[in-house]
Amino acid sequence: MPQAVLAIAGLIAITVALIGQGIEMRKIRIRTYGEGEVGHPNIFLDKKNVKWYILIAIGFILAYSAQLA
Repeated sequence: MPQAVLAIAGLIAITVALIGQGIEMRKIRIRTYGEGEVGHPNIFLDKKNVKWYILIAIGFILAYSAQLA
């Protein structure tokens, strides 16, 4: 049972983080480059993405710990 809870929590964390990062990156691209422009690859290095990267890492850690349990 705890394995399933950890796996589901990890999946939820990863899903929320990826969706949130996509929305955040769209906001950054529109703010920096405008609506019709394609963003630069350095958009991944913006400081506002750090919280999403941390949440993705937490989700992977939870999913991995579910495999070990």
